[in-house]
Amino acid sequence: HGLAPPRHNSGFFIFSNHLLHCQPMNTPKLVALDFDGVVVTGSNEAYFDAYHMALEAVGVELDPKVEHDRIIQGWGSGHIEQLEIILAEHPDLVERAGVVWLQLVEAPQFWDDVSIIDGCKEAIKLMAGSAHVAVVSGTRPHRIEEILKQGGIGGVSAIYSSYDVESKLKKPHPHTLELALKKFGVQPQDTIYVGDMVNDIVMSRAAGTRPVAVLTGELDVPTAQSHDVEFIGENLLAVAKEYF
Repeated sequence: HGLAPPRHNSGFFIFSNHLLHCQPMNTPKLVALDFDGVVVTGSNEAYFDAYHMALEAVGVELDPKVEHDRIIQGWGSGHIEQLEIILAEHPDLVERAGVVWLQLVEAPQFWDDVSIIDGCKEAIKLMAGSAHVAVVSGTRPHRIEEILKQGGIGGVSAIYSSYDVESKLKKPHPHTLELALKKFGVQPQDTIYVGDMVNDIVMSRAAGTRPVAVLTGELDVPTAQSHDVEFIGENLLAVAKEYF
């Protein structure tokens, strides 16, 4: 995206008008990636729409900001747990809304507007040349595999999804990230987890790994800085070029 080369300034990187906080870094041995908002675009928006339509189906209308904030609050948890947050005043409607939500996200057209974010293919190739690369996400594994294949993206050594794990082990619980650490025999301090949501940062810290933020999803610079991430990149390619 035409970013100027970074210049060091008391522990910060400056890209264009973005002040990107950066702590002292070493090259990671494992790069774990969230999927939605990091590798692909359009899926986060589709999930938001599905929750909104589920609310409409059960006759509930929330203030748009309240709805958005509640969705973000429970992001990565199971859809029932998330709907319990969203429908806090209407617990009796959670199950019905959940049925509608599942029908929407399991429909083939749910993925029609999902696409690989520019630069991701190059980024993953660059990372995979020096480190293990794994996708750690709440998206169904077969969907991740299909989209990576369609995008011609190689270099991903493993996929760990919390989609089918029990609710207490879903994001921000570090369970799936810990599985990746165990598979590759890499220490948490030698691992970065790249995410686009606050819950990604929370999960990374819970696993002892180093949180990295990208701006292709829900995170903005002030929010990422307030959570003291190691690096903020405009996209995954910026992260790859910084570390590798």
